[in-house]
Amino acid sequence: RVYYDVTCSFSSKFNNWFEYDAIARSDMKGEVQKCIDAGVSHLHVDVFDGVYLDSPYALTFGPQMVSAIRKRFVEHPELVLDIHLCVDRPARYAAAMAESGASRVIFMFEALRLDEAVEFAQTITSLGMSCGVSINPDTSISDIYPLLETGLVDLVDILAVEPGFGGQEFNPVSEHKIKDLQGWRRERGIDLQILVDGGINSKTIKRVVQAGADICVAGTAIFRHKDGFSAALKELHDQ
Repeated sequence: RVYYDVTCSFSSKFNNWFEYDAIARSDMKGEVQKCIDAGVSHLHVDVFDGVYLDSPYALTFGPQMVSAIRKRFVEHPELVLDIHLCVDRPARYAAAMAESGASRVIFMFEALRLDEAVEFAQTITSLGMSCGVSINPDTSISDIYPLLETGLVDLVDILAVEPGFGGQEFNPVSEHKIKDLQGWRRERGIDLQILVDGGINSKTIKRVVQAGADICVAGTAIFRHKDGFSAALKELHDQ
């Protein structure tokens, strides 16, 4: 059996507040607690600034929310907070995210030139965080190999949907990228995790794990499951 983690994505729950009656009914503390109680060890927090993705609805959290999660659940130091930056000028956020308690910062490869991406990865790791890179569905996996060869990045986030909103259909092009990256890292003996983000459910998770994914980010499949968090996670892990 292939081992993999299922990570809860908080963009899917909270960046579409209009589907949940009112902002006042959103309970971040309660939702995080449900994740922990269900055995989740990673939280994937999507940070959209409404600029990088040009939409007033692509606006979620900032460092203050990350800090609030970390401080509220200080008794769970093992909780990994992966912060996925879909923002304009991502370098501005590095120090603030480190101060807020982020475990890893994942940035969009398309947001920076290669030299800028290398410099940003150096900044992230110098601040004591792990560094990940994310690529859009239409970006070739080979485009990021020069960055990966620096050894600064320990995780690749392969987006199986367009960034911005939860509930999208899984794009099968991600499977080919996973297989290519799996072969590349095996040939080079590089310690690198492959994460798949978007469209993960009980039907698609088996496909990406078989392709070589180590971590699967699930949002809609968990937060909107009719039988709750624990049932959703069991359904995903049983595939």
